[in-house]
Amino acid sequence: MNQPQTLPKGDKSDASSKKTAIETVHELIRERVISGELSPGARLHVDKLRQEFGVSTSTMREAISRLLIDNLVTSEQQRGFRVAPLSLKDFRDITDARKLIEAQALRISLANRTEDWEADLVAAFHRLSRIEERLIGEGKTEFAHDWDEWNANFHNCLVKNCDNTWLKRFRLTLHQHSYRYHRRLIGDRSLLRDVRVEHKAIFDTAIAGDIEACVARVEAHIEESYSCLIEQHDLT
Repeated sequence: MNQPQTLPKGDKSDASSKKTAIETVHELIRERVISGELSPGARLHVDKLRQEFGVSTSTMREAISRLLIDNLVTSEQQRGFRVAPLSLKDFRDITDARKLIEAQALRISLANRTEDWEADLVAAFHRLSRIEERLIGEGKTEFAHDWDEWNANFHNCLVKNCDNTWLKRFRLTLHQHSYRYHRRLIGDRSLLRDVRVEHKAIFDTAIAGDIEACVARVEAHIEESYSCLIEQHDLT
């Protein structure tokens, strides 16, 4: 059972506190949706959620409305809100869009490479490699959460020098939606492919400054996630 969340006081009377409460609730529920804690198609009970978070009905509805904008929640007329479903078509579209956005962000970032960035990338890859050795090489599933964090850190570092804020914004949105599907693979460690070879190839081409080779490796990496999911899970 989820523990009640502590939110800023003054939800009903102070405008700034109410705004903060909306943002906090939105972020917490969004994380539950993305992580899979709230299952695809699950109904969001406004009254139960507002009691759990200790906020007003209007605050809860506004937070959920923001999830509608994120396309993480759907609205049914007179029937409330549900977590957005997962589908093969949706994941195919997300995968294609990710490859386009990631490729361009990566090209810009690698073109703007610096010595500090190289040092950061080396550190990110080293940490990811250590986690993957424990998780994949040694089968220690307790490192799954750490892998999530350092895998994201490595890929974020690759595009760190991209100075196009719109590309970065779209990239973040696509990653959030893609992660809902990735959780299905991450949740079953017996199905997790050995990504160490893929990450090593991406790292080597990035450090070498071979932009198009690195882009090709990243695109193949993204596509492989799609292939693995459709082979192991029944999505329609």
